[in-house]
Amino acid sequence: MRILAKLFASFFILCVTALLVLAVLFHTRYSTALFHHVVSPWLPGDLSAKQVVYHWRQPLSLTLTKPSYRVGPQHWQADRLRVQLDATRLPRIHWLRVDGLAIDLTESTPPPSLDMLPASVQIGRVLFNDLDLIGQGWQARHVSAQLDEWQKGDSPWGSVRGRAQWEAKHIDWHGLTLSHALLDATPSSKGWQLNGLSFQWQRAAFSAQGQWQPGALALSQLTISNAIVDSEQTQQQLREALSHWPSDTQLTIDRADVRQLSAETDRLSVNALTLSAEQLVFSPQSPWWHQPQLRASFNADYIRWQGHTWEQPLGELERRGDNWIVNQLTSQWHEGFIAISGQFSPQTWQIDRLRANGLTLSRERLSPLISALPDWPHHIVVTDLSLKHNEWLALSPQFPVKVDGIDIDGRDLRVSRDQQWQLRDGTLTASASYASINQQWLAEPYLRLEANDGHVNLRQLLLGFPDGQLAASGQWNYNTPSLPWSFQVDGLNVPLSLYQSWFNWPLPLSGFHDLQGQWSGLASDTESFNVGLSGTLAATLLDGHADVMPDKGWPARISEWFQKTPAKQRQSQSFPFAQLSLKADRGDITGILQGETSVSIDWPIYQTATPRVR
Repeated sequence: MRILAKLFASFFILCVTALLVLAVLFHTRYSTALFHHVVSPWLPGDLSAKQVVYHWRQPLSLTLTKPSYRVGPQHWQADRLRVQLDATRLPRIHWLRVDGLAIDLTESTPPPSLDMLPASVQIGRVLFNDLDLIGQGWQARHVSAQLDEWQKGDSPWGSVRGRAQWEAKHIDWHGLTLSHALLDATPSSKGWQLNGLSFQWQRAAFSAQGQWQPGALALSQLTISNAIVDSEQTQQQLREALSHWPSDTQLTIDRADVRQLSAETDRLSVNALTLSAEQLVFSPQSPWWHQPQLRASFNADYIRWQGHTWEQPLGELERRGDNWIVNQLTSQWHEGFIAISGQFSPQTWQIDRLRANGLTLSRERLSPLISALPDWPHHIVVTDLSLKHNEWLALSPQFPVKVDGIDIDGRDLRVSRDQQWQLRDGTLTASASYASINQQWLAEPYLRLEANDGHVNLRQLLLGFPDGQLAASGQWNYNTPSLPWSFQVDGLNVPLSLYQSWFNWPLPLSGFHDLQGQWSGLASDTESFNVGLSGTLAATLLDGHADVMPDKGWPARISEWFQKTPAKQRQSQSFPFAQLSLKADRGDITGILQGETSVSIDWPIYQTATPRVR
């Protein structure tokens, strides 16, 4: 027993002496050779270093300069490697630091892995400095990282059980250059919790928080500041980079804030846009604009779209399924102001409030906007409509129109589309300061319409001419398939040229007339109108002149107006009639012109397109 004790004591003394000798030798110029002959053979593969540094004050720490490690087809090289063992949990590594390492992840080389390490290897903290990562179409330069509680396990690269922090000074992702990228993450049960992610692109700053797991990136917050997209090259870079987004990964954003975004594209330009959006979903199976639960608010210096500039736009909107809810949308536009709010679905537009003040509009300005809108719904409901001090221009050589000082007020309007638009409910009034409609001057025209469940009343239509006035009223019923209607008119000193210039009727007359009449009929189609027209009209002609064929009598002259023959030989002559009386009975129109001579008119419009005048 005494001999066994002496042998054990001698072995212990020998081991301690050997360790002391090794420690002393590591402090000499033989430390590198000693490491190669004593330590390297115990490791898988071939590990060499240009210099090995060891100090007795840190007995569990070792530094390798220019380490090179080969195992199979893999070759790892770095500027420096430092390792320190954990004195309380040997042989666990307390921390490991690698400087100046480059890892090639492209398909041109065998994919690197750490399978040569035992699954039991644990490192309390792994530190990287000046790390370069090269992948297929991307690379990250000058990367620093801190990985806590790393364990080899069964994974080729091991796994991190604690906090992971990454910093990259330069990242090139498929032509998109990012800088000052930072990532702070911790592992979760299904993936990673992203405590903080930030980077810069050009002059823009991006930051985000969220979670990642295979097939899904869920950001709780995304902030983009001072982004500028002002060239076709930048747009192409963005499209190229985004095209490499994984086809099986869905992106969701609980809240996104965009600050001072400026962009210039062929279709859309925006300056100093500030946007806040919630519940964004980008799925590979759906277009990017499909956002079923979106909530957003925005403002900007201006937005240019479809050739129009919207200054100081301000909006707040939501998406619920197929419905868009516009809580607020305002903008300065064409030296005026427009505001709208309501709910919009493919079937119904429920406009709670529509304001438009000081606008100058025309068909040319509105056509691009209307063509860019989705299909019109079946119903449009407007609770409150107010258009003030607007102008309409239609400067067509064939039919020029200018209306200034337009005021329109509407309450509880409901318009439905059944082959044509129909006012079903509500009250509408419209007026203008003046109007010029195909050379006809009007002063302060006025219109008032009232509708109740498809019954429409034209309460008042007033047209003020330079020396006269026309007043009209009427009713029609959309609930009956035949669309019955009635119309009453009363005018003083109304221009006779009105019929040809406005309605293109073949009546080449000038002068004035007083008139009074009432008509009724059906309006479901042309045939119903022709067989249903009834009523009377009495007119007094004042200073009338007509363009006629000089070598014919008045019956032939008037008949010729309705013929499709050239009018090159017509001459203006005094119209010798002072009174006109018309009566219609179910499409059969009869009448008489009286004055210096008399002419009778017989016109069954359901049979012929031209009257018989004699």
